[in-house]
Amino acid sequence: MIMTQTRFWRFLLTVCGPFLIRIHSSSLLADSNDRFALDLYQTICSSYEENIIFSPVGARLVLGMVQMGAKGKAQHQIRRALRLQEDSVGEEFSALKSFLSAIPPQKQEFTFNLANALYLQEGFLVKEQYLHSNEAFFQSAVKLVDFQDAKSCAEAISTWVENKTDGKIKNMFSAEDFGPLTRLVLVNAIYFKGDWIQKFRKEETQLMDFTIKDGSITKVPMMRMQLRTKLGYFTHSQMTYQVVELPYEGNEFSLILLLPAEDIAIEKVEKILSVDQIQGWIREMQEEHVEISLPRFQIEQKLDFKEVFKALNITEIFNGGCDLSGITDSSDLYVSQITQKIAFVINEDGSEAAAATGGQVPVIMSLDSKQFVANRPFLFILKNNPTESILFMGRVTNPEAQKMRGRDMDSL
Repeated sequence: MIMTQTRFWRFLLTVCGPFLIRIHSSSLLADSNDRFALDLYQTICSSYEENIIFSPVGARLVLGMVQMGAKGKAQHQIRRALRLQEDSVGEEFSALKSFLSAIPPQKQEFTFNLANALYLQEGFLVKEQYLHSNEAFFQSAVKLVDFQDAKSCAEAISTWVENKTDGKIKNMFSAEDFGPLTRLVLVNAIYFKGDWIQKFRKEETQLMDFTIKDGSITKVPMMRMQLRTKLGYFTHSQMTYQVVELPYEGNEFSLILLLPAEDIAIEKVEKILSVDQIQGWIREMQEEHVEISLPRFQIEQKLDFKEVFKALNITEIFNGGCDLSGITDSSDLYVSQITQKIAFVINEDGSEAAAATGGQVPVIMSLDSKQFVANRPFLFILKNNPTESILFMGRVTNPEAQKMRGRDMDSL
């Protein structure tokens, strides 16, 4: 039987249609998530001078929770910022659910805890459909509280976040964060812990010079090892930089490090970053024997996304009278605050200070190994390999801005 091209595609969609559409949706979601990540990164960089850490996936989740109840201009602004197509309203929720289910919360090799919640002022009657949809797509809690009792609210929300992140994120809010005009607070907390495939040997860590952004030099604990991993040298707009990949056990997550050449300020590289470039790094990096020097560092950061989102033209949801009628029929509801707090640690074992399991992997020695020496500001991306999506993104301009827990400089 001769099958025409049109009949062939009809046949293929009949047999494999849902599978093809699901892959297409997931890939579009990962791509839009990464573009949203770059938008967020460049916006945040303009407001923060030093170390940065944030999760674009977390930010996307809280916006998705609002979008599910938003109508009109409020919904349009969110969808535009999230890089979603206007003719696919609703499809992204199913794609997002599939995306999240592809990242298991825990395996022997890693832990990935994500907590979402909406806290509303008592007196608002929340629609049942909204409650069910949030639980189904975001596994999020919707809770009614009295923001007039700011201290109790701060304690309740902070305790909930602490429990959801294995006690790693504490004191997320204080009484000063809430006031008589607080109506709706969105909370997102994320905790990741993973060990490197090949750990740094602690006895190799030494104090070394690190040139911070203003040109001054500070001493930092610098971890060192040699391993075989992906490395690339790239040039864009007459700027040269190195990119290296550090995989975690299980190969589901990797840390990508970008280090500009010594004469290139990190701000210049940040301005020209694009999703196409990042995807190009992944394709073009080659396996090499690499001698890596990386500072041990910790970033614990609480970000107020309200101003960040406003800079991305998401303004309607923060104004009284915005249309959140999918959440409640009240016209007085608006978003008062969107907050994300992340604790992120890089040490010899991996991410987060934890007891090492198993023995050390022998160090690979090579006379012709390449060098990657992060002794100046660098950018990092923690990505999930199966979904090819950015989970965390940030930069380190001063590793000593926040002291490490446990082993510190005095122990070296």
